[in-house]
Amino acid sequence: MQITRHSILAVAATLLLASPALAQTEPEPEPSRARQIGEGASKVASSPFRDAGMIKEKIPSVLIEARTATYALPSPLTCRTIFDAVDALDGELAPDLDAASTQIKSGMSATELGETVIHGLIPMRSWIRKLSGAEKNANEVQAAILAGSIRRGYLKGLGLQMKCRPPAAPLGVHLPTKAKAKAKPKKR
Repeated sequence: MQITRHSILAVAATLLLASPALAQTEPEPEPSRARQIGEGASKVASSPFRDAGMIKEKIPSVLIEARTATYALPSPLTCRTIFDAVDALDGELAPDLDAASTQIKSGMSATELGETVIHGLIPMRSWIRKLSGAEKNANEVQAAILAGSIRRGYLKGLGLQMKCRPPAAPLGVHLPTKAKAKAKPKKR
């Protein structure tokens, strides 16, 4: 595929239009906000190259393992090994649903907005993605993310059953206590 001057100008114009939204910062206690903005801008800028198959997303090894052995028991089966496995998955996945940072958001982020504009500027994008192999790569990445999320939930369920502490078990979830058996009435 040939990158034309019009394509480059379209990408540059989109980044220029999206830059105020990407540069907005909210006061947050963590210093990683600038890194998140940089990653978002990088994701928007590299989107056409991913669509053309020039950049392929690599699947982390922990997600490849999760895809091949989603329901395998950790060995040895201890709270520590469950914690380590969940921690490794947390490093590669978005926050789990029991995390405080997981909230229903409204609207689009600046990154999502920038990608939407870029995607709209690429003619016949779906065909380009299919022919370049980008669609297949994106599907493989999504399948690995899904398997990793399912594995994390499975491990947390094991941790809950073993009475492990979070993050080796779901946050704020407790097993119900067993009801005491009623005494049988005496026969007269």
